[in-house]
Amino acid sequence: MAGLTKQPKFVQNSRPHKKYTIKSIATLFWGAVLFSSCNNNNISQISAFNHPPGAPEVVATDIEILFSDSAVIRFKLNAPSLRIFEDEEEPFTEFPEGFKLLQYNSNEEVTSSIEALYGKHFEKKSLWEARQNVVAVTESGDTLLTELLYWDEEKDIIYSDQFVKFIQQEQIITGTGFESDLQMKKWHIKKVKGTVVIEVEE
Repeated sequence: MAGLTKQPKFVQNSRPHKKYTIKSIATLFWGAVLFSSCNNNNISQISAFNHPPGAPEVVATDIEILFSDSAVIRFKLNAPSLRIFEDEEEPFTEFPEGFKLLQYNSNEEVTSSIEALYGKHFEKKSLWEARQNVVAVTESGDTLLTELLYWDEEKDIIYSDQFVKFIQQEQIITGTGFESDLQMKKWHIKKVKGTVVIEVEE
């Protein structure tokens, strides 16, 4: 029985809430596997389709997922690969080669972005985790650099307890600990270590 390793490049998700998108991908994959590889409906054959302990249930490549609300695209996620673990106490989706997430407004204009070299999504917690060379950019060009950043979908905030560098047009602020709304319009660095004022020539 052949496994499925290629993710359809375009997957769109409307209501319910965004957090169900990853699960819907898993359902899509399992359905495709069962109907294409087990079309004889042999129960013993289906039961034999298993994976080693600790291995992901789904492996996909070349990912593009659109998150929409009332037919309006709100987020777009691109990633070279995706792995879904559903038999863990805390189910999660892993992006071992990194990801890039774009947020859009009602006019389909990009208002913010987050990218990293590694990522996870915890379904039960509605929590995203970005690690390694994390870069978050606002619509105005303000840029946050860190090695660890979380996005809480329920609270609609991003935060970190690690060292951060926040780059704006007129200043660069470094510190430890950061919390903000997703657009980084209302942000706070908890322990500021330094501020460099940038002189802008008029």
